[in-house]
Amino acid sequence: MLTLVLLSLLAVPPVAAVEVEVFVPLCDNALIQCGRAPAGAPRALETNLYWGAMYGAERFLSRAPGFKVVSREAGPAESAVLRVLVLERTAGKGERPVRLRLQAYAGDRIDTALEDFLRAAAGASRADLLVWAGHDRLMDRAPPQVETPPGATPRPVVVLACMSEQFFGPVLKTLGAKPVALTRTLMAPEAYLLEALATTVARHGSTEPTAMRTALVEAYARYQRISHRSASSVFSKVGEAHERQAGRTPMAPRSNAVSAEGTPTNSGAVRALGPPLRK
Repeated sequence: MLTLVLLSLLAVPPVAAVEVEVFVPLCDNALIQCGRAPAGAPRALETNLYWGAMYGAERFLSRAPGFKVVSREAGPAESAVLRVLVLERTAGKGERPVRLRLQAYAGDRIDTALEDFLRAAAGASRADLLVWAGHDRLMDRAPPQVETPPGATPRPVVVLACMSEQFFGPVLKTLGAKPVALTRTLMAPEAYLLEALATTVARHGSTEPTAMRTALVEAYARYQRISHRSASSVFSKVGEAHERQAGRTPMAPRSNAVSAEGTPTNSGAVRALGPPLRK
């Protein structure tokens, strides 16, 4: 009998990891104020505000508890992608494993990153969740023309960028993509939000907007050192966002968020770079 029980346990297939694809266009001082020159150098992975700084994607997540680096590869020659980083989050009891694939785009190739993200959102990607974490390029330019791949299924998406409900929301709706989290104000798209996102996906799946918003608000309040109420004003209530996109005017940004991407008003400066990223 014991042998049969052991064999049945061995026959149970492993739980598939939730696949999350993250697009990170590096901060570019030519577009927004990233801080000191190294923080806004659009191809400097080790020092860039959104990648190698203290709360940059690779530096923060590669050291976060429960995360391990699976691979780190340079992008193809002449590609807008400078690095592809794959990490796995170890599943706790009752959780699913999460696999994150982060693509670091050169900041001066952000338009390519935007087109790739929107194409993926339209169904070119098979990831369970797509994430944009960086400058809201749609604040600067008209949306690019993106064709929906034949027979493709639009993906759930999270956009961690300033005022993404207003600027990304209508575009995602046109593509048929399902927003899981958007923002209403200026904000800092830092990597502790990706950590909170991965934990939420592990516990609740990739399409639960209420659980996602709760986790993002809590992480933002903690790391920005602001009140829960102030952090709550940053992130959209996705159901209400759909109503506003259907005809209501989006709310203007509130002054208790941040003055620019990466420049919190409560600190008056961008995040410190800290020591260079380890390779």
